[in-house]
Amino acid sequence: MQIPLHFYLNEIKWRFYYFCFSFIICLIIILNYHEAVFFWSTYSFSFVNKNRFITTHIAELFATSMYVSINIVSFINFPYAYYHCNSFFSSGWYKSQIWFFTNLQIFMFIVLGISIFISYFTVLPYAYAFLDTWTITTIYAFKVQLEARIETYVYWMFQTTCLLSNTMCFFLGRLMYLFLLDNMINLHIFYRKNKKYVLFLVFVGFFICLPPENMIQLYYFFFIVLFYELFFFITCLFFAKNNV
Repeated sequence: MQIPLHFYLNEIKWRFYYFCFSFIICLIIILNYHEAVFFWSTYSFSFVNKNRFITTHIAELFATSMYVSINIVSFINFPYAYYHCNSFFSSGWYKSQIWFFTNLQIFMFIVLGISIFISYFTVLPYAYAFLDTWTITTIYAFKVQLEARIETYVYWMFQTTCLLSNTMCFFLGRLMYLFLLDNMINLHIFYRKNKKYVLFLVFVGFFICLPPENMIQLYYFFFIVLFYELFFFITCLFFAKNNV
């Protein structure tokens, strides 16, 4: 006679095998298009160094390609991993728990994809342009030629993109928590009391991080103020709705 634990472990084993099989197949497909993967992973830096990268040992390109491919495959297989988790745990959950878990995972996957897109194609190019300006400041002391090592660049690019996207996901997840907790009432009170200080600190941070071009700074400041006022207006709507 088989105990229930045996059935659970057997189901976990087969689901793990299915996921590993899907992961390996996707990895083989991605490695088959390694040139397109390298183009995608170095696109945000292309206008700074004109696609010039160096390697220091013979296995660096292969190791970099495997690193990029594994990260891409992990993101692609996220919905499949969610499907197995949902199928395994849903048998012991209430309908409300299944609904909450499903919508939470869909929300996080969409937010993560959008935040990665924004971080990679919008934030990183300006960050590279800002870092590249340091080669100009040393022109009178000695000549500096920028030669990016592809392994270091790819690692830093993925780490920075993950940091920015996870920060955005944490911010939006915190907003969801505040919405479920008290419908953003306390958040509105906090913003109303500290609106000027928060906006000042954001401006100081962008003054330090952004390149010293006036048009770029004015462009970002305009959208920061617009987003900030729009967000404050949304919190005002929730506050007025709960106090009518």
